[in-house]
Amino acid sequence: MIPRKLALQNFMCYREGVPPLEFDGISIACLAGENGAGKSALLDAITWALWGEARLKSDDDLVALGATEMMVELEFTLDGQDYRVIRRRIRGKRGGQSQLDFQMRDGNEWRSLTPGGIRETQQLITRTLRMDYEMFANSAYLRQGRADEFTRKEPAKRKQVLADILGLSIYDELEGRAKERARNIEGQIRGLEGQIGELRRQAERYDLLVEEVRAAEERVTDALARVDAARQALDAAVAREQELERLRAIRDNRRAQIEERRKDRNAQAEQVERLRTYQERAESWIARRAEIEEGIRLLRAAEAECDCLANLRDEYDRLQSRRAELAQALANAEHAIRSDLRVAETQVQTLRERAARRPKLVAELQRLAAQFAELSPIAEALSAARTRRATLIERLRRVNELLRRRTELESDIKLKHDSLVATREEQKRILRALADQLKHEAQWRSELAAALAERTRIEEEATRLETLRSDERALAEKIGAIRATCETVKKQGDQINEKLRLLGPDLKVCPLCKSELGYDGIAHIQAEYERERQALRQQYVVAKREADHLEAHLKRLRSDIRTIEARVNTLPDVQGRIARLESELAKCDVCRQQQIEAQRLHDDVALRLLKNDYEPAAREELKRIDAEINALGSVDALERDIAAVERQVADLEDRSREQAMLQAQIETLRREIQQIDNDDPALHEQEQIVAELTRRLTHNDFAHDERAALADIDRQIAALGYSRERYEQAQAKVRMLRHWEEDQTHLQRAEEWLAENRDELARAAERLRQLDAQIAADEEDMRSLDERLRDLAPAARARAEAAARLNELNREVMVRQKDLGERQADLRRAQEAASALADAEAQRQALLERKGLFDELTQAFGKKGVQAMLIETALPELEREANRLLSRMTDNQLHLTFETQRDTKKGEIAETLDIKIADALGTRVYDAYSGGEAFRLDFAIRIALSKLLARRAGARLETLIIDEGFGSQDARGRERLVEAIISVQSDFRRVLVITHIQELKDMFPVQIEIVKTPNGSTWNIV
Repeated sequence: MIPRKLALQNFMCYREGVPPLEFDGISIACLAGENGAGKSALLDAITWALWGEARLKSDDDLVALGATEMMVELEFTLDGQDYRVIRRRIRGKRGGQSQLDFQMRDGNEWRSLTPGGIRETQQLITRTLRMDYEMFANSAYLRQGRADEFTRKEPAKRKQVLADILGLSIYDELEGRAKERARNIEGQIRGLEGQIGELRRQAERYDLLVEEVRAAEERVTDALARVDAARQALDAAVAREQELERLRAIRDNRRAQIEERRKDRNAQAEQVERLRTYQERAESWIARRAEIEEGIRLLRAAEAECDCLANLRDEYDRLQSRRAELAQALANAEHAIRSDLRVAETQVQTLRERAARRPKLVAELQRLAAQFAELSPIAEALSAARTRRATLIERLRRVNELLRRRTELESDIKLKHDSLVATREEQKRILRALADQLKHEAQWRSELAAALAERTRIEEEATRLETLRSDERALAEKIGAIRATCETVKKQGDQINEKLRLLGPDLKVCPLCKSELGYDGIAHIQAEYERERQALRQQYVVAKREADHLEAHLKRLRSDIRTIEARVNTLPDVQGRIARLESELAKCDVCRQQQIEAQRLHDDVALRLLKNDYEPAAREELKRIDAEINALGSVDALERDIAAVERQVADLEDRSREQAMLQAQIETLRREIQQIDNDDPALHEQEQIVAELTRRLTHNDFAHDERAALADIDRQIAALGYSRERYEQAQAKVRMLRHWEEDQTHLQRAEEWLAENRDELARAAERLRQLDAQIAADEEDMRSLDERLRDLAPAARARAEAAARLNELNREVMVRQKDLGERQADLRRAQEAASALADAEAQRQALLERKGLFDELTQAFGKKGVQAMLIETALPELEREANRLLSRMTDNQLHLTFETQRDTKKGEIAETLDIKIADALGTRVYDAYSGGEAFRLDFAIRIALSKLLARRAGARLETLIIDEGFGSQDARGRERLVEAIISVQSDFRRVLVITHIQELKDMFPVQIEIVKTPNGSTWNIV
């Protein structure tokens, strides 16, 4: 998959208006930008478009803040075909909505491949890419912090990580499923064994159960006869009891009627009493009519007085409010004068205290001026000491700089020597490895010649096959025509046979021409039909013989075609073998060139080591540095001189600071004395202000307008004649008389009630008398029914005794029938157990065999089975690819190997996955490396894993994305890492590297700058 164009809208930090990112013409580029600008988000857009996957799990979290819809459109090329994926997400309150469209370029148009829903479309995209998201993340996409995921694990855990990367977890799942199936089968076997024991026990009881069933049947028959007699006695007792129960129901109904009438009588009596009470109460209110009317008159007079005072209240409240405002204004004016007086008195007191301190300040100023004159020569001595210190420090800095440079040069010379030694050893190893690869060349060339000859023969056979297929089609057509002729002849013969059948002895007239035939005519016609039928038979035999002959020939021809087709079908295998052999021989040619180059490099490095012919500039510079250090002096001597000068400078600086402090104190005293002299006029002015303010307060000489307005308001309030006490007394009188309104209401209701209910009391009394008479008659009927119901209790006891007897006998029958059923069931189970026993034993044997099969599958799918074999197969390929990259990044200074086993202290062999690295100092484990070297190792192994994983998945790894930190590398390491990335450019069609390091991004030919603006992130190709 090679990305060609990426367009975004409202995806994460990219909002609307972002221009499409065109990848055409870019083979390797750097995605650069500050942290958080959106570099990794750009790659999330690619994975989200293709698989709907990104770092954030929720699609709604990918929508830019404030937006409701996002879109990512990605165009890419795969196997020479252009495709386009458009994925959209609309965020909503109830789950949102997603859209996915998959298209293929057809000429100048895009043709949709979307089969239906999102799930089916996603499956089609994954099948087309031959790669899912996890495969992409583990192969083409090197995420931040993931490069060392494999190498940083403990050796014992690296195999598991490698298994996860290779997708071997499916075998863990298969192992678990096989174990689970074996456990399930084992449980079934245990269950069957218990079942077999129970079946065997039941089958052995068959004869005993037959005798028990016969005896139980006799006991049931006897019990049923006794039940019939008891049921007849119970029926007679029930009939007598039911008759008496009917009479009791009548009595109970009559009693209920009496109770209802008594309730009605009581309610009627209450109604009569209630009406009498209401009448008495109404008459009492009417008797108070004159008293109530007088109370109402007094209430209305009190309300009139209260309303008059209420009308004066608003004017009274207004005058009181105005009086309060004027009083507050008068108080505010007095408070302002008193505040000004306090401020003026404070100023006078302060100025008088400062004037009293002037003689003391003048004396102190004279004393400090004398001390300052004694310290005047210090400044010149301090300047000279500082100049001397600066000179010595500069000389020491230069000496230290030269010493550091000397150490660097010695380190460079040593590093170059070690590098040359490592290169020489690496070339030796490469030469040995190339020799091993070239030893099969002659065999491969012989096999290639044989395969080419075989391909020629198969191609000739294919040409012959086309000829035979053409002959087959022609022959089949000919046979079809002959068979059709046979069918026609057969139909004609059938027609003649039908005509001969019609020519019977009773036929006198020709069925066709209606003429007289006679005996001779019939014989003539029969003879003619016989000749025709014989001719048709001869024709049919000849045609059938020819068709059979041709079909036999067709059968042999088709047999030859199948034989040739089988040989022609082997052509792809032969071509695959030819391609593999040609590839191996091409590798041999490359290996031979590499062998020549490796031998030349080995000899050159060995000669340089022998003559010490390396780093000449560094050696010359080292001599110049030693001469300059001798001229400047040793570090110890310079440090002693600097320490002495430092002490001198510190002493002079202390005295200089003392002089500066004296100067500041003198200036402060001078300013304070001058201020006291300037404040004398202000003191006189403030004293005059205090005298004036005191006079105004004493004589109330302020707020004259407010005082006059306040006196006028007091006169208006007195003339109004309103007081709060008089108003409250009027309100209290109204409240006291208010109850007469309620009494007036009661009087009106009493008059209305008497007018409506005068005759109701007489009707209620008559109804009460009638109810008393009905109750007396019902009670007489009750006494008659009670007399007849005295026989009910004896009849109930007789019925209960008969029912108890019947129940007892029924229980006995049920017990005996249950016993019979149980014994019959036991007998059936014994019969079924005998039949099921053989089936259960056969099933147990089948389960034992099936469990053995799953036990074998568990071992095969385990860590030491197929997984171990696949890892052992993958490690050599991983090691070769990683070393190829390391040789580019380290100038052949590092070489790694994988070890899958090691000896323990007990002398046993333990499974592991150690990484051993060989360099100029020897062979060490991976954990001994750190910093830049460890990162280069991680990077090489990670790239090798990516290519291995892609090859095993059947996908082409044409794009590499590196989102990994390079901060651990020094400048030289970063340069080599970039060179290594560029060197693998030929293995990939598109390489994208993400970084924010300025020095690193400048090393790439194309830079895609990611910039974060107030309107979201955008990019620019440099």
